[in-house]
Amino acid sequence: MTKRNIVVTEATGPSVEDMPVEIVERKGIGHPDSLCDGIAERISVEYTRWCQEELGVMLHHNFDKVQLVAGEVELGYGGGEITKPILIQIAGRGVPTWQGREIPLDDIAVEAAKAHIRETMRNLDPDEHMEIHSYVGRGASELQYVVERVTANDTSFGVSHWPRSGLEHAVYETAQYINHQLLDDFPIGEDVKVMGMRRNGMLVLTVAMPFLATEIADRDAYAEARDGAEAAVQAFAEQLDHRDVTVVVNTADDLESDKVYLTLTGTSAEMGDDGAVGRGNRVNGVIAPFRSASLEAACGKNPISHVGKVYNVLALSAAQEIVDTVTDVREATVYILSQIGAPLDAPLMATALVRSVNGALTSEVSGDVERVLDARLAGVHQVREGILSREMCLF
Repeated sequence: MTKRNIVVTEATGPSVEDMPVEIVERKGIGHPDSLCDGIAERISVEYTRWCQEELGVMLHHNFDKVQLVAGEVELGYGGGEITKPILIQIAGRGVPTWQGREIPLDDIAVEAAKAHIRETMRNLDPDEHMEIHSYVGRGASELQYVVERVTANDTSFGVSHWPRSGLEHAVYETAQYINHQLLDDFPIGEDVKVMGMRRNGMLVLTVAMPFLATEIADRDAYAEARDGAEAAVQAFAEQLDHRDVTVVVNTADDLESDKVYLTLTGTSAEMGDDGAVGRGNRVNGVIAPFRSASLEAACGKNPISHVGKVYNVLALSAAQEIVDTVTDVREATVYILSQIGAPLDAPLMATALVRSVNGALTSEVSGDVERVLDARLAGVHQVREGILSREMCLF
């Protein structure tokens, strides 16, 4: 049995819920940064699938350098037109040939990007509204060797916490509600952002929500749609937390001057908002500055050996299992640190910072937490299957 470097520590100081102020953000699925995350991750999945099906192997790659350059649009109430397409630039590294067989890196990348856009956006056509270019290059030979041995191909760390705080839960669920339910009831797009603030007993959710110009005839129609959507989000959010919740939508609107949030395609990427991988939500689905976090761009990295991806996902799943199965733990934050070239299941350090239900951390609870973390590390390669099956959303 492998003896792993695991340390379990008691969390000290106030929990995030006990702090007088908290700030949390989630960028919706149509935000330019989220589009880049989704494209990068879809390329990684499709490249790995191609290699498995055609070559019988999983090869090294990092497609985590996707950038979106915003287009230009002319629009107003009733519609408009794209005057300059959105530009997607795909950079990264892969294996272009394997045992004499050529791998169509650029074709895989471009088609995967289009597939993600088609599955995510209702009104954004990747052929009509976008230009997609791939500049994928060859990966370093020493890293290809590391992947073959399934050892860490970087010196980095992963971190995540569980459970979500009340504000984190409200922000995440509100954004998901808008992206996956409210779109059926109101003429809105997918480029949603929810910024949450908690001050003592009050939550404020500031929501950016694009409305579709083709379905908004005039100023009054916009005001009616916006107010109706705001009321629906307010009613939904009130059910998520026991504290007072206030929802405000599109606070930059100036109705008298007709300066309102209209889009043709449902995303601000059409008119001046650029995007890049890694600038959006963490693996746990939110941006939480009051928590520990890794700045790694998980999306697009290979799910075989890149700890910037694998260890962040593993940290989240380990923290969830600790809270779910160790009854005396109410909150856990897991940190996992690698050394390049070392086995994935034997990190340089894995530590869990836990907060006990009853106060002090006992040796029995500490042992239970260590066993969960040890088992998760032993099964680290299972993480890749969850990623490749797309069961895990990394943003």
